[in-house]
Amino acid sequence: MDTSLKTDYWKDVERLSEYKRAIAIVAAVALVGLILLMSWLRPGVPKEVSILAGPQSSRSYQWAERYADYVQAHGIRAKIVSTAGSGDILRRLSDGTKPAVGFLQSGAEREVGDGKQPAGLESLGSLYFEPTWVFVRDGAAIVELTDLRGKRVFAGRPGSDARATAHALLRVFGVADLVDSKPYEELTPIEAADALLAGNLDAIFLAGESGAKSIRRLLDADGVHAVSVQHADVYRRIQPDVGELLIPQGLFDLAQMIPRQDVRVVAPAINLVAREHLHPALVDLFLDAATSLHGGPSLLAERGTFPSQDYTSLPLSADAKRYYDKGPSGLRKYLPFWLATWVDRLIVYVVPVLVVASSVFKGIPIVIEMRARLALRGFYRRMQRIENSTDQQANRDAYLAELDAIEDATRNIHIPQMHIAHYFEFRQYIHDLRSRLEEL
Repeated sequence: MDTSLKTDYWKDVERLSEYKRAIAIVAAVALVGLILLMSWLRPGVPKEVSILAGPQSSRSYQWAERYADYVQAHGIRAKIVSTAGSGDILRRLSDGTKPAVGFLQSGAEREVGDGKQPAGLESLGSLYFEPTWVFVRDGAAIVELTDLRGKRVFAGRPGSDARATAHALLRVFGVADLVDSKPYEELTPIEAADALLAGNLDAIFLAGESGAKSIRRLLDADGVHAVSVQHADVYRRIQPDVGELLIPQGLFDLAQMIPRQDVRVVAPAINLVAREHLHPALVDLFLDAATSLHGGPSLLAERGTFPSQDYTSLPLSADAKRYYDKGPSGLRKYLPFWLATWVDRLIVYVVPVLVVASSVFKGIPIVIEMRARLALRGFYRRMQRIENSTDQQANRDAYLAELDAIEDATRNIHIPQMHIAHYFEFRQYIHDLRSRLEEL
């Protein structure tokens, strides 16, 4: 057999092998690229999230513990971080990068830093009211906030919820620079309550529900009382992200008649706040927890009041908006959290595999066709050289043997249906050439 024929044949085979390798390399690169792209578009659910709350004695810290139990029951580790209050939480959320949520008082961002709305933070909704109380000594001639001019006032510790609302109220009523508060801002709420009872303060602002020790202590104590915020309804219109509540006499203790009279308070709502782009599955999970923990009635809110899109000062998360309007997203409507997140993560890997596999399967017929065409082209060249040779009679037996070898080789070629006619034409060509050689 002519060595040049062998060389041409193996060159065709090598070209086909290189084509297959190229397809394999392109497919592998495409698969890796698609998986990376899907991972970026649909990142996996974080395994851990931080929950920022107030001091360990605060109501928000108690709620944080219940939220932590809820999300941990669904396979997400939760780390509770105690802070000084809303101002501290706002700073930590703004500076951090890891997945985190925080219990932030509505409107608190207006009273810290430069007063501008912080970039990159969103509300997942409001959870419950946090009344702001103003306690004064009996006989102090303090009936409304404008009477605090020149008085010794505890307006909350730096970063606390009470401070944010106290400063907002004092500013709106025009007495922010007319009260004596600087010497007392490092007092704790309990220390401030003691100072009021001892006559060392004229008024104090406290934020929280009646269960807070300092608030309950003053509600029960003689010689002090809570002042109603006059024109609270007007303030509500100025700051629509806060509530205005009338707390009736005896609401907290009917037997002891606590409080001793009706009290009208300004009540910001505690919001669940997160950084932008918190994973949608975590948004759903935290709002599931919020519905479970805050959806019922309380002393300060009717059933169904919370969680809510109202009483929010930060932009509402798009995922939270979708949750309030339509409920949990996608598979979360039908599957448990762990299974829905597992399926969602599986999609990140399955979709690229299916896309690449589909492309490869579409390329297989092309490869088969090319292989058949290359093989037949090589055989045609070998036969044409036999036919064009000038020594056919001298090498008749060798050429007949080569034709037999070519015919045997063609039986092992997979011929696509669309090329079957060419294949039989080729076989007829072998038959005709063999007949001519045998006649020599």
